[in-house]
Amino acid sequence: MDFYRALSEHYDEIFPLKEPQKSCLLGYLKQENLTSILDIGCGTGTFALEVSRTDVRVLGVDLSDEMIEISKRKAQQKGSSARFAIADMRDLSNIQEEFSGVFCLGNTLAHVTGEIELKQVLTQFAKKGVHLLLQTVNYDRILAKQVKELPIIKTSDFTFHRFYTYRTDGKIDFSMKIEFPDTKQVISGVNILFPVTYTLLKRALLETGWEVSDLWGNYNKDPWTEDSPATIITAKRILR
Repeated sequence: MDFYRALSEHYDEIFPLKEPQKSCLLGYLKQENLTSILDIGCGTGTFALEVSRTDVRVLGVDLSDEMIEISKRKAQQKGSSARFAIADMRDLSNIQEEFSGVFCLGNTLAHVTGEIELKQVLTQFAKKGVHLLLQTVNYDRILAKQVKELPIIKTSDFTFHRFYTYRTDGKIDFSMKIEFPDTKQVISGVNILFPVTYTLLKRALLETGWEVSDLWGNYNKDPWTEDSPATIITAKRILR
């Protein structure tokens, strides 16, 4: 079993939809009167399925076929109207429809290769929706404190470790490891991340036709600071 298949099978245990996140995201839907959502980097579809309960039209996309397979299975089991498809945020041209809102959560955005590709992705988003909600890890804090390990996530079945190694090119090697104590099995994987700081993200948004509306440091909507755990931004497409 490779790492990402193992991760997809345990994704809902590792990253459940917690009440502050649910309240914040659903509140944003209501505030902006959004009737359709493109959920980019949807994982196993947890948020997309929650949104579909409000009669909002939602399409969840992810690059992982394992994640999309699980999302579709969950939607069928729940009788949900949410739809799911494999797609790369770098190229959304195969998605013909437009949406009133685009969401990109769970640190998905940090998988771009650099500032040029970040702007290309944000331009893609602007072609698909008028409102935008982004959430990443707060890389201002990560870089300032040179954080090397994120909190361990432990369940009765496994332990999930996450490590940062800082590269000479300014990017980060994000190493993940799942340990299964019962079988002594260990599965690992590595992603290269581009640490998207707030200043960089704000500039990229403005240069790609977005106007920043709100900035929060967590899903409780506390003001963002350099020590906040997350960077959460809402923006509106500038109509020209």
